[in-house]
Amino acid sequence: MGNLTGRSEPEGLSPEEVEKHNNKDDAWMVLFGEVLDVTKFLPIHPGGEESIHMYLGKDATEAWVEIHTPETLERNLHHMTKVGKLQERGGLMSWLMQRISGSRQGPPAATAEESASAEPAPADDEPKKGLQFTEETEQDLQREYGSFTLESLARWDGKQLPMLISICGQVIDVSPSENFVPTHGYGKLWAGKDCTWSMATVSLKAHDTNRMDFKVEELEEMQFNSLAGWLKHFTEKYRSVGVLEEYKNWDFTAVEKAAEELKKPSTD
Repeated sequence: MGNLTGRSEPEGLSPEEVEKHNNKDDAWMVLFGEVLDVTKFLPIHPGGEESIHMYLGKDATEAWVEIHTPETLERNLHHMTKVGKLQERGGLMSWLMQRISGSRQGPPAATAEESASAEPAPADDEPKKGLQFTEETEQDLQREYGSFTLESLARWDGKQLPMLISICGQVIDVSPSENFVPTHGYGKLWAGKDCTWSMATVSLKAHDTNRMDFKVEELEEMQFNSLAGWLKHFTEKYRSVGVLEEYKNWDFTAVEKAAEELKKPSTD
């Protein structure tokens, strides 16, 4: 299951120490009071390596519970190494590690509020996929003629029709993804919506979907790079099925070029 015991830090690691480990070759993250080395987890993160970079060297607990269940963490623990504690208290990580070592005690009371916002997984611990494309729904897609509005895109939420999302004006079919289900996580948050601003700001807040009160040229460097990384991720993995009309007069050329550069194999 990997190195989960880590090193001994009786008084805990300071935030300043954690902040030093903030790049893909030396990546630490705090979850539920535990400091984790997630370097090996980055390349296999389901949401893409780029989407997690903003949280390196920081406490990512709030963002994690917005989008994941505790079972998700348990399934991925063997890709992480526990470095120590950020502060002197038990956390969900300690409980999960007890489970892995054989204990079946309940989660500590101190974590009840922290984990309250994480939705319980279905009985088999695996959220169910939304509607998948069939011959009939492919015909429904053809009737969109490759052109969507926010109103028409909303129907493609994994419940009424297979799940689509929009980023940088491109409409993407994410229905095959196990990470996009209508009732949980990314799917519940982004299904049938434009996610451009959400992905630029790495926001997991519902009010940041369908936002268009920004300008591409005014994005901060980190926001621009995050958006390019997400665009690369989705256009590499999934098919593009159309465009979003509300972005008709927007120019995402710079973001698209940056995404293409990210796709090029390294010559190092």
